[in-house]
Amino acid sequence: MGRCKISAGLKGARGTGPGEQCVVIDVLRASSTVVTALSHGVGEIRAVAGVDEALALRKKKYVVAGERQCNAVPGFDLGNSPVELLSALRKRVIRKMALTTSNLTRVLAACRRAYICSSLNLTAVSQAIAEVDVNIVAVGGPHGIVEDLGVALALLLKVHGVRLNKSLVRQLILQSPAAQHLISIGYGNDVKFVCAIDRYNVVPVYEKGIIR
Repeated sequence: MGRCKISAGLKGARGTGPGEQCVVIDVLRASSTVVTALSHGVGEIRAVAGVDEALALRKKKYVVAGERQCNAVPGFDLGNSPVELLSALRKRVIRKMALTTSNLTRVLAACRRAYICSSLNLTAVSQAIAEVDVNIVAVGGPHGIVEDLGVALALLLKVHGVRLNKSLVRQLILQSPAAQHLISIGYGNDVKFVCAIDRYNVVPVYEKGIIR
């Protein structure tokens, strides 16, 4: 069993040491959107910093998704919503996505390589990192870090074989200021969706700007 540490935000990601694997958590909602996409046939997600860069990738047949201040960006195909994404995937096949968000993609840009974790793939990620030294990064945002830190702690417990009460993880997500804000602006379905612990068995890996 490797050593684990928990850090926060951009500074935390930059603090990934030599020999450590980085795990990035932005459960509401970018990590959850990524996990959902790869679980439903999207083969590649390009994480980009800016809106213009994302829109430029449409010429290369990327579906453009993301948000600013939790809301969909004008001109984008999709917001940063796992529920919206699932609805779109029922109507069309999406092979490639470009994603830009307020928090996750900015933190990923500071990583050489990173696993992406959500409540939706908690067990899968815990199994992938069980034997390595790891820096678990709770991304956080303008509405705090409670939900990301809760999932980070749950991941740490799983790696060390501690029995996990899923209802506690759901509570940490549901009661977080970020969840309450999303509910207040009409994204309650996303919050409910994200509370389904271990819905998927996929481990997204970010490297050189691409998530696969």
